[in-house]
Amino acid sequence: MKYPITLSEDLKYLAAYYQWNDADKAEIRAAFTNCEPMVRYFTNLAAAHRAGYKQDAGNGFVRLREWCEQKGLADPYGNNFDVVALDMLKAVSRL
Repeated sequence: MKYPITLSEDLKYLAAYYQWNDADKAEIRAAFTNCEPMVRYFTNLAAAHRAGYKQDAGNGFVRLREWCEQKGLADPYGNNFDVVALDMLKAVSRL
């Protein structure tokens, strides 16, 4: 299986964000190895976080799918999810 070129950076970003320890990292690696849906999930999750997604008490611990719906984005678990749209959302939020 080929992995997206961004996967390594996405996983580093998520590891820092979630403060994964070595055991967490091993579990994550096992989850995505040869599993395209999980690779897509982690790539989309990292892009969403960079665009402003977070799960906390202030937003009722909103789930990724719900957050994407609120932003007018496709299902993050589907094949039609547009990471570029998240990058645009990130750019607009900086203005």
